[in-house]
Formats: sequence, structure tokens, C-alpha cells
Amino acid sequence: MRRFFIDPEAIQGREASLTGSDAHHLQHVLRLTPGERVELFDGRGTVYQAAIDHIEPGLTRLTLLSSSDTPPDRLAIHLGQAMLKGKKMDLVVQKCTELGVRSLRPYTSQHTTTPPPGAEKLARWQRIIHESCKQCNQPWPPSCHPPQTFAELLADAADFDLRLICWEEPEAPPLSNIAEQLGAPASVLVLIGPEGGFSREEIDLARQAGFIVIGLGRRILRAETASIVIIALLQYIFNDLY
Repeated sequence: MRRFFIDPEAIQGREASLTGSDAHHLQHVLRLTPGERVELFDGRGTVYQAAIDHIEPGLTRLTLLSSSDTPPDRLAIHLGQAMLKGKKMDLVVQKCTELGVRSLRPYTSQHTTTPPPGAEKLARWQRIIHESCKQCNQPWPPSCHPPQTFAELLADAADFDLRLICWEEPEAPPLSNIAEQLGAPASVLVLIGPEGGFSREEIDLARQAGFIVIGLGRRILRAETASIVIIALLQYIFNDLY
């Protein structure tokens, strides 16, 4: 069944309206017609079964038939990702959405060579998030925060139960070695650096801000790979895969 994002404000009682690119896709790409059924998700954990009532240019009206609610994951993972070159950030946004991260927090650091994203790139990431949610039946899209500096991100970190920073240097203990010491956090903020990694000064600043420095094993991972790996590891360690 075809799936579309619906703004909660576009729902009135048992009626809903699709406009913009989703309405265009429904009408001109999929060529759906009145009477056919679709799924709608509101980005807040509710998925609706709906039937198409009426189609006109740029607008599709639907009747809501039923709904189901999915609670958010018990473990809220927030990813601080340093800006990466090219389309690597697109991959991180897509895969983090599939894995169910609660928020994505792009930032710049000492070794970042990519400028902060502008409004156009942030809008592109939002489209990737919505498309990934539709493809993977993910009812809770992550929030994508405006870009920050490394210092600003550290200053905002106090609200998280657990703070981790991944470092490729051999002195960083593997996550598996310290997993039993981490308790049962409800929220985790984990930082992944840029292609050039973190400077030792940044690692020291993170420690002062309450971050635990961890490694991801003997293999050197690309930054975009490390983001995917650490999220899956955290979900496994804290029993949040199922």
C-alpha cells in the first residue's frame, strides 16, 4: 500500500487533505484514483488507513478509515554528525532515519572542510527523511536540527543521560569493553567526527563536558559508516532492536 506523510494540521475529524509534492506524486506519478486506499503517517507515531475521496489539481481529499499508534523507541539516540563532503550526509540522514534515531544534529569542528548546510540542503534532508519513512514504515521521523559548532553542541549536551564520542585512536576503549558500566539510559547523544577525525583538543573538551570516549574496534571506518555502526551497536547493547 502506498504511503504518504500527512501534516497533522491537514486532518479534520475523519477527513484529510494532501497537497504539494505528495498530491502531485499520488495524482501524476502513481495515478491513483478515488476509492483506492493508502496509508498516511503524521510523524508523531500515528499511521492512518485512508481512502481517496476526491482529486483535483494540487489537492487530494481522503477519508480516514482507521488508525494505529506506535510508541517511540525506548532508547532515544541522538546523533551529532560532523559535516561530511559531497553526498555522504545524505546517506547518513537516510540510514539514521531507517534505524530510528530521535534527532540528527549536524555540526562543524576543527577538521571539517564542508561549510554548514544552508536552507536548501536542510530542506533536501527533510525530503530524504520523509522518503525513508515512507519506504521503511518508520512512523517516527527524526528531527533535523540547525547546524551548530562543536562548542555549541557540547554546551547543549547536559540534558542527555549518556554522552559518547567516537575516536579512532587506539587509546579509545571499545564500546563493548565498557558497555556494562553504562547503565540503562533513556537518551544517548553520540558524536561522530568529520573525515579528518577529532583533534586531541576536541576530545579533551568533550571529556570535560561529560562525554565518554569510545572506539569502534580495530577497523578504521569511514565517518558515514561509523554513524550507522554506532547506532546499531547502541540498539543492540541496550536491547532496543526489537
